[in-house]
Amino acid sequence: MYIRVTSTPNSPRKSVKIVESVREGFKVKQVMIHHIGVASTAEEIDKLRQLGLEFIASEQLRREASSEQLALFGDETAQARLDLLKQAALTKKRGRKPLAQLAEIADSEQVNIKNLVEEQRVIDGLHEVGGHVFEQLGFHQILSGKRDTELLRDIVLMRIANPGSKFKAQRLLANRFDKTHDLDSIYRMMDKVHPKIADIKAKTFARAQALIPERIDILFYDCTTLYFESTETDDLRRFGYSKDHRFNTTQVVLALATNSDGLPLGYELFEGNKAEVGTLVASLESWGKHFNIGTVCVVADRAMMSDANLSLLEAKGYQYVVAAKLRVMPENLKHSLLSENNYHMHPMGEECAWIGEFSYKNRRLIASYKKSRARRDAKQREQIVQKITKTLGSDGDTKKVITNHGVKKFTTTQDSITTLDEDKIYADSIWDGMHGVITNIKEAQSTEILGRYSRLWKIEESFRLNKHTLSMRPIFHFKTERIQVHIAICYMAFAVLRHLEYMVQLTQKLSPQCIIEELMDVQSSILHDVATNKRYRLPSCFTHNASKIYKAFGLVRNRHIKAIITK
Repeated sequence: MYIRVTSTPNSPRKSVKIVESVREGFKVKQVMIHHIGVASTAEEIDKLRQLGLEFIASEQLRREASSEQLALFGDETAQARLDLLKQAALTKKRGRKPLAQLAEIADSEQVNIKNLVEEQRVIDGLHEVGGHVFEQLGFHQILSGKRDTELLRDIVLMRIANPGSKFKAQRLLANRFDKTHDLDSIYRMMDKVHPKIADIKAKTFARAQALIPERIDILFYDCTTLYFESTETDDLRRFGYSKDHRFNTTQVVLALATNSDGLPLGYELFEGNKAEVGTLVASLESWGKHFNIGTVCVVADRAMMSDANLSLLEAKGYQYVVAAKLRVMPENLKHSLLSENNYHMHPMGEECAWIGEFSYKNRRLIASYKKSRARRDAKQREQIVQKITKTLGSDGDTKKVITNHGVKKFTTTQDSITTLDEDKIYADSIWDGMHGVITNIKEAQSTEILGRYSRLWKIEESFRLNKHTLSMRPIFHFKTERIQVHIAICYMAFAVLRHLEYMVQLTQKLSPQCIIEELMDVQSSILHDVATNKRYRLPSCFTHNASKIYKAFGLVRNRHIKAIITK
């Protein structure tokens, strides 16, 4: 509580009020709790101030008496409390604290602006905010030594700032973050992280569960491949189907799970020739050993649709929503799926969808049709057809389409001549706008089931973040343990970035890339006084978005210049 004096335009009188700051969510507002009076002169204002102090003293004592917390000292009288408030009012300076001036850092005779040179520009924002999230996730407890913990934090944050090799991270830390590490110590730290990988997964899951405990009921699952710039194989690095179309390099398979907000829940690493359909159950069994998944609904794409997978999920008591392969359904079911009489219109987001429900192997098959999806499918097919026409030319040379499965989809080859097949094009067009899911959830509405699946794009975005923003691949390590630690460090960086995004988006919409750019621009200049050989740290300007990011985590940036004390 404090006293506020306010005035009204075109009026000489001023009001004296008692105001209190009240927090509502992430905002703080001032609420008037008592009106003392109106004054016209300075003497009247002083008298009303005295009355205000008396009210504050009595109100504070009243609240303390009604509080369940025991007082540390004995009973205090109203007069004693009033004396303390008066003393504080006399000693407290009003207004904001002025920014420190450079001349105040040292004796004025020793500070000469002409002698100051900028020695280095240091990035502060990523370590101040990203380091805070690193600790919130519990990653500072992974390793026992303080030096190793700082090194792990720095390497994880460098994966966000400018991903690359460990040598590149070492140079970047020294040149732009004023943090010097030996390259050998980085690899020794990685060896210490390897036995802690399970702990990293558990802490990441626990943080997501603690942050939004009521919403860990949906687990979005998907797989991708990560390639090496190598052709050497071992127990982990294998040749297999590559989603990056790198048929000439070895790879590993990465399985990832997130919640509906994109917060990571777990990951698993498989050998490069592991089929996607076999990773789902293996991942769930592995996660179940390290942390309690509970009763969740698994949402996955059509690559996970197999009778073995679905039956095992049912046996384990999991619910699931998996994309259905409508075009390979039995003929009688496909006839029903394409019949307009089996669909009803329902609102879905900003548009309407035609939704029908069917039975497939005693499971619910929910199909939907959207005009926007139909337009997109038609456009994509038209682009492929145009590409086929351009590729074949006038002679229909089959050599150009031998390995191009996208072209083969709509062509027919006869007597060494390849032509467009209009029947195949028509057969594909009748499925435009159609999409289906299979689920074992009995009680939920069909629109709710489709709504759950529609959030699967979040994990697809997560893979884009890992592959492009965090540059998880290509992988240059060749030892199995180092490969596993590299993936673990990238997963930690992904967790930090996702939690950064989640907390910031509670107050404003900023993309992960924008958050990174804003934090990289929060810097300080290291000033060197060539005459006295002293150094000072001068914070740079602070943008509005950067300020919002700091406030989202309750952090306050020191904007005052200060001397650097050499240890």
